[in-house]
Amino acid sequence: MANPTLEMIHGLLYSKGLRFGHPSGLARIVGTMTGGKMDVVPFGGGQVHDHAMTLARVPARLYYWNAELLVDTQLAVNRWYNFDSGTVLADNYNFEVEALGAKMIYSNNAMPTVDVSHPLIKEPSDLDRIGQLDTTKGRIPMAVESARLYGKKEPGLVSGGFFCSHWSLICQAMGYPRAVRVLKRDRDFAKALFDWANDQVILPFMRAYARAGVKNTTGGDAWAAFPLLTTELVEEWVIPYAKKLREQCKKELKLNAGAGASAADYCEEDPSKFDKAMMFKCLTVAAKTFPLKVATLAMGSTQDYNMAWLREFAEQQGKGGKKIPIFASLNGRFIRDSSPDQIVAKIAEWIDILGRDGGLMFGIGNVQVDALPVIVHTAVHAVHTMGRYPIVKDLASIKIETPKFQPFDEWLKGQPEEVTILKAREWKPESKKVFA
Repeated sequence: MANPTLEMIHGLLYSKGLRFGHPSGLARIVGTMTGGKMDVVPFGGGQVHDHAMTLARVPARLYYWNAELLVDTQLAVNRWYNFDSGTVLADNYNFEVEALGAKMIYSNNAMPTVDVSHPLIKEPSDLDRIGQLDTTKGRIPMAVESARLYGKKEPGLVSGGFFCSHWSLICQAMGYPRAVRVLKRDRDFAKALFDWANDQVILPFMRAYARAGVKNTTGGDAWAAFPLLTTELVEEWVIPYAKKLREQCKKELKLNAGAGASAADYCEEDPSKFDKAMMFKCLTVAAKTFPLKVATLAMGSTQDYNMAWLREFAEQQGKGGKKIPIFASLNGRFIRDSSPDQIVAKIAEWIDILGRDGGLMFGIGNVQVDALPVIVHTAVHAVHTMGRYPIVKDLASIKIETPKFQPFDEWLKGQPEEVTILKAREWKPESKKVFA
């Protein structure tokens, strides 16, 4: 197994000009995210959970309950796509509310989801009724075991546990419309909700992670993205509680808890409302939840944005004429709905604007379940080809052919995850065992 510490050191040294050896994906990302220039622009992958499950042809009712299958499937798919780094996660916005008793909708071919027609919380008294999270309930043990296995099988910067951050947890428990009304009209109830989410739900979850030896966790907060939540409300509520949890976990558990991920992400989709000042405001607020100073556009209609704005922001935030690193994420629907030529053209545009001087990483916000593998392979191939340093003056002069790749089932033969995935395909819903 590769040594992640040595890989990270290699990335730092390589990005500073000591160019020796062939950087690993982890080395590329470390060097890039500290503002340096590596051998190529890295491609960081993205959320692939439903897509990976469908590609591997494993049943949802096993995949989202069995840690080994979840981890192995996503590790295999990430590697098949040649991502420099990929995440391993599930329906991480649901674990806590499910264990607390929320009514759920389960499917044979998709991830579990909360039944919003039956909210867990309607009024303040419900908080006392629900009480504290029991970390033995629901799929909390599976989530903890997934994080442990992820860290063991692929140690690195992003390996660890995931949880639902404060505001999104409240939205999952009571529904977004009701939660917003409370936030704007009933400050006492809002504070009680955030205190409950932090102290009674998330903190016990973090203790379960710590007991399993997990050192890093990330809390998604997509319901706090703009315009779902204003930057003012993010600053008033999301940022302080993310900081509170981070400090509690560091002091009590020696665990890094990155709450508030995706809060204030600029996700405006109406072109008539695109606004540079608002994008800059979102980028500034969003950076407060991230450990490194990085300009990030993650989930929005990024294919429609003026990326010169992102470049300008990164330059304003930098020092000595050097911009801060940029993470530019290709929208999942854009990946799903576009032709290879459209994907290549967009990647060339972004590399030209954002990446000639290094400090640029690509990703995909969420690889949709029905995205064509050839499109994802083409995106990764295009970034690694056109993004090779030094970047050529005329990117249009580089002809990007559709890459050749083995079908997943052929590639899977002999891979360490093969047995786990093939066993899962034999599993029947009526089986009470992990594998039939």
